[in-house]
Amino acid sequence: MPNLPGSISLAALGAASLGVNYVKVSLYGVKTQKDAVYLMKNVVKAVKDCNKSIKVVVAGYADGQRIDSVNPKVIPKIAKNAGCDVAMLDTAIKDGKTLFDYFSLSKLNLFVDEAHKYGLQVALAGSLKREHLAPLCSLGVDIIGLRGAACTGNDRLNGRITREAVTEIVKIIKNAQQQGRK
Repeated sequence: MPNLPGSISLAALGAASLGVNYVKVSLYGVKTQKDAVYLMKNVVKAVKDCNKSIKVVVAGYADGQRIDSVNPKVIPKIAKNAGCDVAMLDTAIKDGKTLFDYFSLSKLNLFVDEAHKYGLQVALAGSLKREHLAPLCSLGVDIIGLRGAACTGNDRLNGRITREAVTEIVKIIKNAQQQGRK
């Protein structure tokens, strides 16, 4: 979203009034931590005034430097200071690079740990593939965002979601969760 707190808050209120479970706002166009917190505080107020049970997600970009956006490492702090429920990382530019091209597993672990320390849920996305699922599950990620991995040919734009792909994804996640319990 562009750095337009009033307009974005109205849009978030409109989404909240539809009975959604989550309202996600991405910080595309927001350059500073201070501006991001201000924007998200306004969104949180609009959403929570409508329905306190709706979760507010603030999404930053692992490739934020490519779009001159806020530093992705401060997303947990922004989420905490703005009163959000979920801190998320994604990729802005969909050119085949994944979240792992910008954040190593150990850096993602720091992100997850910091967000969890603040009492936040964590969502990770960014051109993720099936082979990324088990490592992300091992970090205790709460939400994994997939599109291409569930589509034929890993094609998020032209591929079709298939029962087989979704079954394979569920199997991978269940196996990873069982490994984590051992």
